Amino acid sequence: MTEFVRIFSAVDIAAFAVFVFSWVGYEAYSARATRHGQSLPARMQVWRERWMEAAVGRDNRILDVQILQSLTGNSAFLASTAIFVIGGLAAALGTAADVVGVLNGFDYFAITSQNRFGFKVTLMILIFMHAFFRLAWSMRLHNNAGVVLGSIPQPGPGDEAVAKARAGVAARLVTLAARHYNGGMHSYYFGLAACAWFLHPLALIVTTAWVVGTLYRREFRSRAHAALVLVDGG
Repeated sequence: MTEFVRIFSAVDIAAFAVFVFSWVGYEAYSARATRHGQSLPARMQVWRERWMEAAVGRDNRILDVQILQSLTGNSAFLASTAIFVIGGLAAALGTAADVVGVLNGFDYFAITSQNRFGFKVTLMILIFMHAFFRLAWSMRLHNNAGVVLGSIPQPGPGDEAVAKARAGVAARLVTLAARHYNGGMHSYYFGLAACAWFLHPLALIVTTAWVVGTLYRREFRSRAHAALVLVDGG
């Protein structure tokens, strides 16, 4: 901690604190709102339950399998992209001295050092590692949901209770997968905000506020959320 204070200015430390508390605070607020059914993810949770309820009555569940494959593919794409980003950032550490010289050549960028640059790149690597693990777990959960979906018996007399119970398990797995997918996406958003720190600590504060505002608008005040509220009548 002492080394961190020595390397960075007071403005840098304040900007980093704003970044961390904004991310943690938004995640906590979003999780609480979701539990109370007040966000777009919460509304979609209801539709995932309805999806699995509808799957119980279908003889042919190819459509349901295709939806799960599409959802898994989305997570796989972002998880693989996170790996490429991590690789590029690791390569940037090897050329830190050259990059620092280039950044310090701009009058309107904050003066940096090799230690500062290395810490910022390491922070970016950790952010996208977090994104990878959440997205990879989302893939795993979607695959598990597919297995449970396959265990739902075909419509017939005497199997309704078993089918509904297994459909409920599949719905919960898909919801958990979506939660980790959203967490991975949030890491991408805040990772992009963290890029601004390479320019100036005040730029980090501005982009962090922009990201929080964008996420809030899309998850709580978007037309998609309004449409789901209208359909549910809630």
